[in-house]
Amino acid sequence: MDYEIAFDQEENNYRIYTGYEFAAIGEWVTECVRDLENIQRVLAAARLAESEKEGTSFVHGPFDVVISEEGVCVSRKVDMASAEEEIKAMFDSQDSFYQTSTEGIQAECGLEDLINMIENWHEVLQ
Repeated sequence: MDYEIAFDQEENNYRIYTGYEFAAIGEWVTECVRDLENIQRVLAAARLAESEKEGTSFVHGPFDVVISEEGVCVSRKVDMASAEEEIKAMFDSQDSFYQTSTEGIQAECGLEDLINMIENWHEVLQ
């Protein structure tokens, strides 16, 4: 997985930037895995999945995270309450043409990629 940890001047902090296909993972780490306790929990879950084949699930705000021996899957839920009308308005009166989804975005990557990203993220935050 390709990612970049860079300083965001608008938010005045560091963020992880990823390609579109990994956006949910980058957002989850940037927004929710910021303190030492969460970093340690994620690394422990990844290593447990790697060595003991044991899965772990987290819910951090709008993110549902599943860490298993296959890797990590991050789903970012979307609150469509405010966006649904705006989206339908873009298509005028063709409500049947566009069906809104509340599933949001999802991303997956391997355990080794996740561990490397979290370790690098931890170094940046220190």
